Amino acid sequence: MKVLIIGGTRFVGRHLVAKLLKAGHQVTLFNRGQYPVPEWFAGVQVIKGDRNNPADLEQLRGQRYDAVIDMVLYDGKQAAQLIEALHGQVGQYLMISTGSVYKMTTAPAPFRETDQVEDNPENAYGYNKAQAEQVLLKAWHDSKFPATILRLPSVYGPYDYQAREWYFIKRLLDGRRRFLLPDGGMGVFHREYAGNIADQLIFLMQKPESIGEIYNSGHHHFQTCRALVEMAAKQLGVEVELCSLPQGSMPWSIVLSPPLCYYQTTDKLEALGYREQVDLAGGWLETVNFYRQNPITDWMFQQRSTVDLFDYKQEDKVIDEAAVRIK
Repeated sequence: MKVLIIGGTRFVGRHLVAKLLKAGHQVTLFNRGQYPVPEWFAGVQVIKGDRNNPADLEQLRGQRYDAVIDMVLYDGKQAAQLIEALHGQVGQYLMISTGSVYKMTTAPAPFRETDQVEDNPENAYGYNKAQAEQVLLKAWHDSKFPATILRLPSVYGPYDYQAREWYFIKRLLDGRRRFLLPDGGMGVFHREYAGNIADQLIFLMQKPESIGEIYNSGHHHFQTCRALVEMAAKQLGVEVELCSLPQGSMPWSIVLSPPLCYYQTTDKLEALGYREQVDLAGGWLETVNFYRQNPITDWMFQQRSTVDLFDYKQEDKVIDEAAVRIK
C-alpha cells in the first residue's frame, strides 16, 4: 500500500514507519523537517511542508494514497484544510486523537467511544482534538471523506521525547531503592505501548469497515502506578522500598500518577478483530531497556521531567519526616 504519514519522525511515528517498511508498504512523510529522519528510514520519501500553510498542502494534490495517517492533527481548522487538500485522493484517512477528548467530569471509567466529549475551550487540548474529530465525522457523513479516528491513552515506549516514565525508571537505574509515591501510587492512568499503536493503525487501514468510526486504544489490562514500579524493579532484579504521601503533600508533581482511575475500554477495537501484540509487562521491559541504553541528559519538558524530580536528598528528608512505608 502507498501510505502518507503526516509527522512521523519523533515517537509513535518511528514505530509505525518501521513496521510499515517491514511489511513492504511504500511510505511518504509530510512534515516541517524540524526533526531529522532516522538513517534506518531507508526508502522513505519526504515532502517538506507546514500543514498550516495552504501553499505547502498544495504539494499533496494530485497524489493518490491508499492510506493517510495523521499523527499530529490538532484542531478543526487543520482538519478542514486536510479534507479540502486530500478529498478524492485517499482510500482512508486515520487520525491520531486522544482520550483527553472525554469530558472527565461527566463520565466514569471506563470511557467508551460514545461518551460525551470536551466542550469547554478552556480545556484546549481535549477541546481542539474533539473539534477536529467532529469536522472529520461530518465530512464522512456529508461527502464520504474516509476518516477513522483512534483515541490514545497515555503512550509510552522507546523514543518517547516527553519521558513520561522517566521518574520511575531513572531512580532504578541510579540505584535508588526508596520511592515516594502520591497516595501510595494507587492511581490508575491507562497506558499503551507505542508499538501497539503502530499495529493498531496498520490493522485499521486494512479494515474498510473501520471508516467513519472511532476506536479507543490502550492495553487490554492496566495497572496502578505502584504496580508499574514493582514490575520494573522485578524486571531489573532489585528490591524497592515504597513510601506513601498524600497527593497534596508531595514536594513535586509526578506525571500520570493522579489519585483517580482513568481507563478506556478497547472492546470495540477488539470486536473488529484486533489482538494485542505486546502486553503491559512486555512494553514496560522494552521501555526500561531502551532507557538503560539511552539515558536522558536534557530536560525539555519543564512540567514533566525536571532535574528537581531527582533531588534524592530532599526526597529522603520527606520520607523520613512524613511518609508512610507501604512496602
